Amino acid sequence: MKRTEISNKNLLHSRKKGKGRLIKSIFILLVLIGSLAAVLMFSPLLLLSDIHADEAVNYTADEIIEASGIEIGENAINYLGGSLNHLIHLRMGKAERNINKLPWVEFSEVKYVFPDKVYITVTERNAIAWICYFGNYLLVDEEGYVLEVAGVLDDRYPEIRGVQLSKFTLGDKIQTEEPEKITLLVQLLKSLNVVDMDSPQKLIEVLDWVDIPKNKELYLSLDNRITAKIKMDDELIYKLSYLRELYYNYIKPEERGMIDFFDNKYARFVAE
Repeated sequence: MKRTEISNKNLLHSRKKGKGRLIKSIFILLVLIGSLAAVLMFSPLLLLSDIHADEAVNYTADEIIEASGIEIGENAINYLGGSLNHLIHLRMGKAERNINKLPWVEFSEVKYVFPDKVYITVTERNAIAWICYFGNYLLVDEEGYVLEVAGVLDDRYPEIRGVQLSKFTLGDKIQTEEPEKITLLVQLLKSLNVVDMDSPQKLIEVLDWVDIPKNKELYLSLDNRITAKIKMDDELIYKLSYLRELYYNYIKPEERGMIDFFDNKYARFVAE
């Protein structure tokens, strides 16, 4: 019994001693890391001397750099991090978050290149349509993010009607009780791209507005003189191709009226 007690005491003492050494080793490691960080913080080697940003469609390189908050002459350590992934890939998380606040920016990457350079790349959102809201026009992308606010509608993009908005903030997603209508619009525009792809006669160039009242029925205005009524279904691309053929090759430039797809295959033009 005495030998057993002695053995247990020795084992307990060894464990305490080993635990003490581990704590001491961790403490020394933390001190070394802290010391290294302090040295790097004041090292002239890591002072930034060059910040490069790729030009974007809607922002200049200078505007992107200004939005990042990074400044020449600052220590790179001040900007690195944000998450473990950012640290591993030498990315500047806070600067990326700053750039991502720009309304047109979907994603950004701010990468540090030792010892004194930063490279910034951005991916912009794709605008698809205007939505009217209390006298203003909101330019939105396919996810419903507001990219611009204008007092006057222009013809860069079609207008979407029949979507009731709750509120909006520039750069954020619109708030609506009918998000499915945005999904329908995206489906329509993607189908239009397919139909227009290999043709010099393009529907998207004469599309003024799209109204989505209910039951997946769409009303399309072409050149502010022809209204087409189409139901969203599996025959959508066929119907759009048929609509393009009617508009460009069978309806006279001075005619006005409605094209009604009264079944899945055929349409009729009712002149005013």
